[in-house]
Amino acid sequence: MGIYFKQFYEDNIKINSQFGFYAGIRNKRTLSHFTNVLSKEYQNKLYKLYLKYKKFADQDIELKQNLDLIYKRILYNFDLYLIFGSYDNEIRFFLDKNKSDYPKESTHFISRMIDFHSYIKTMIKKLKEGLPLNITVPYIVCSKFLKDIKSLKDFNYLYKFIKKYYLPKCRKTIGLCHLKNGKILYKLLINNTLGIKKSPENIHKLGLKLIKDCKLQKYPNDNYKTREEFLDDCKKAVKYVYDEIIDKYFYYKPDKEFEINVVPKELESSSALAYYDPGNNKIFINLNFYKESTKSSLYSLFIHECMHQYHFNYMKHYKLEKYQIFGYENLAFIEGFAHYMEIYVPNYNDNTNEYTILRKLRLVVDTGINYYGWNFDKALKLMNKYLSHREKDNINEIHRYISIPTQALCYTMGKYEIIKLRDRFLKEKRGDIKDFHHKLLINGPVSFIYLKKILFT
Repeated sequence: MGIYFKQFYEDNIKINSQFGFYAGIRNKRTLSHFTNVLSKEYQNKLYKLYLKYKKFADQDIELKQNLDLIYKRILYNFDLYLIFGSYDNEIRFFLDKNKSDYPKESTHFISRMIDFHSYIKTMIKKLKEGLPLNITVPYIVCSKFLKDIKSLKDFNYLYKFIKKYYLPKCRKTIGLCHLKNGKILYKLLINNTLGIKKSPENIHKLGLKLIKDCKLQKYPNDNYKTREEFLDDCKKAVKYVYDEIIDKYFYYKPDKEFEINVVPKELESSSALAYYDPGNNKIFINLNFYKESTKSSLYSLFIHECMHQYHFNYMKHYKLEKYQIFGYENLAFIEGFAHYMEIYVPNYNDNTNEYTILRKLRLVVDTGINYYGWNFDKALKLMNKYLSHREKDNINEIHRYISIPTQALCYTMGKYEIIKLRDRFLKEKRGDIKDFHHKLLINGPVSFIYLKKILFT
């Protein structure tokens, strides 16, 4: 398996400059252009890829999943549904990337900006196209997005369009299920995100079962008083992961310790507490959340982000091919592995650990919003019931479930899939824990269907 996916991956890079840049390709096309993925031209190229490779789909699991998504994306006009979100501000993200990652040559910057503005204008066209079909962005999402772009003078035309024309027409509901074909799209996204077939009903029931016995354990003097204190402890946490966790559970150890970067202040309001950016192989911490963060949960937070970077460095160290590193995007494997590794922090408890409770809640709230039609208040009430001290982050979390449905499901679902594989691997005496982790990672973030074949045949 892999030969057809490799060819598909290489063809995909040729039609998408962002994907090429993300995969480490630095040429005139990737540096000077921003591919308008909403354009008819790009859609036609995607469909040609589908036609070219569909005859090989049954021979390659990963290829089949990608082709199914392309076909259904076009069939259901998926680009009308999640055009922009309130969780990750795409415009600010693009501008920040221009500053931090791309070369500073003016020709590159100007050409890329022209393309990006073309993309934004197509976005406006798509927003208009969705109106007669009653497919609109939720009002709560649109108003936050509007606030985030208000100060960006170069995009004033988008701001004016949204404020004067589009915002008044936005829907008051927040879930995908309220839109035509919304439930179908949600199920499609689940299968694509998890890499395994799971129904939203079963995921919701599992989430309710998992949170039933959860209760956040509280500790005295557990909160941070300053950004500086928070950042100092973050640095200690990543050092612990490098010094203790890596030696105990893995064969490969990176030459350099993990290090963290601070999220720029202009991105704090629309960024997560912490994240790993594979594009530049960096770990980021959002100091804006220092009051909500707790000392008792910090090691879980950072073993997760460090494992993302470790996973990437591991693949580079063992010289996996680029299509294995950048092409396989099975989120339940990627996020599930990082979340799974959290169980190895000191004094871990599956029912009291803050971040484990959060990930379990996601199963209930993401499906609640996008499949069962929960409103914002109902979702926030449940989040606050279990994690009352982090209401600001809970609000940000809910914006995440609205803006990128199903992404948040992959943590817990992936974690438990990996635990099942680990337990079977060890029970059948196929090796020790280091052997399991090596075989788990050595082929890249493949689907769980393929992973089972690798481990047990």
